[in-house]
Amino acid sequence: MTDDVCLPLERDEVQRIADHLDLSFKERNELLQAAEFQPEKEEQPTLTLPTLPISLASWHSSPFVVGPPITEPRQFFGREYILKRVFDVWKYMPLQHIAIVGLKRSGKTSLLHYLRRIIDTPAEQLRFGQPNNWLIPGYQWVFVDFQDPRMCYQESLLRHILIEIDLPVPEPTDLVSFMEILDQYLEFPTLILLDEINAGLASPDLDEQFWWGMRSLGSNHAGGMIGFLFTAHQAPEEILFDDNKPSPFFNIFGHVLNLDPLTEPEALELITSSPQPFQKKDIEWIMKQSGRWPALLQILCHSRLVAQEEGRHDNTWQAEALQRMKPYRYLLEQKL
Repeated sequence: MTDDVCLPLERDEVQRIADHLDLSFKERNELLQAAEFQPEKEEQPTLTLPTLPISLASWHSSPFVVGPPITEPRQFFGREYILKRVFDVWKYMPLQHIAIVGLKRSGKTSLLHYLRRIIDTPAEQLRFGQPNNWLIPGYQWVFVDFQDPRMCYQESLLRHILIEIDLPVPEPTDLVSFMEILDQYLEFPTLILLDEINAGLASPDLDEQFWWGMRSLGSNHAGGMIGFLFTAHQAPEEILFDDNKPSPFFNIFGHVLNLDPLTEPEALELITSSPQPFQKKDIEWIMKQSGRWPALLQILCHSRLVAQEEGRHDNTWQAEALQRMKPYRYLLEQKL
């Protein structure tokens, strides 16, 4: 007789016994520890992501974009003069500030998306000959859409800017701590694009003190490495007079550029980008009816392409296209 206890030689023997006895997780570990083995680790639940019915990699860019702004550089056409003016200003330090003025649907938001993306978009993702060497690499970009209600609250706006340029976010994020973070940590030239600034001016939370702070930021802080660009329907001096909240912020915008229709070669490049070529008479009709405004060109080209794909050879597409562009006919008056 002996008092020695005979322990299993292998850990998996104990696990098989636990399986046979249908022990709970806790009971299994108690048995393992009694046999002088390490307990099991509790398995974390595996997250199963929903599977899409189709692969995103199989999607193709739409030939023409009707409605939303252009976000893919490959789909953006024209504005060569504006692009050259903007990027020429931003080649040098200190960074200067630019206002883009244009009617509704004139392409302001599309332009901002293009500005912030074209520099870092590789050539293979662009059209043949589409330049992307406007600036040297290293610039940081922040896009602020004041039509997003979150951007009309000071704390969420300032947090958004800091997060976009990967800087520390203080708690709470107020104007003073925001400016201190930029002074202390900002190392790269940073361009802040403010879309539809009139909506920001209408926000009670973005008060006069806030805009004073933005003016100071663009004038005396961060070593001149912050440049602002805003879009609006009016020139800066007109906003100063029309708004009930006078803003010294606009005094620093020395470059004001107006968005006009595309040039004829630019409009023709957009039209001829169609995957199915249009007849010469259709191209001439589209050029005339659109006034070479990008939004109207997109509508008319889309209507012509759909009609061709459906095998329709009459002129009903023209009536449909004119009806679709009816809400934007004010563009043809060209009055800013």
